[in-house]
Amino acid sequence: YQLRYTGGMVPDVNQILVKGKGVFCNPESPTAKAKLRVLYEVAPIGYLMEKGGAKSSDGKGSVLDIPINETEVRSQVCVGSPLEVERFESMVGVDHYTPAY
Repeated sequence: YQLRYTGGMVPDVNQILVKGKGVFCNPESPTAKAKLRVLYEVAPIGYLMEKGGAKSSDGKGSVLDIPINETEVRSQVCVGSPLEVERFESMVGVDHYTPAY
C-alpha cells in the first residue's frame, strides 16, 4: 500500500475511503488493552465503512454487533478492505483475545 499512516483513526479511515483500499487496525493485547470506545469511535466508523462497501471486525465479527451496555465499552477494531479485515480476524481474532464485553 501507498497510504499514509497518521496514527489517528479518523484521518486513516478517510484515506481508506478516498483511495478505496487499505486497512486500519487497533488490536488489543494482554499488555495493551483496547483504547477505542465502541459507542463514540468504533461503531460509528464501522457503520460508515460497512455502508461504503468495506468490512469491520472486532476479531470475531462486525463491530456493529458489539453490545453496548455502558458508554465506556472498549474494543479492538479493524476496518477496511474485506480481505485485509479477514486476515486480521485470522491472525488477531477470536482465538487470540478475550473481549471485554
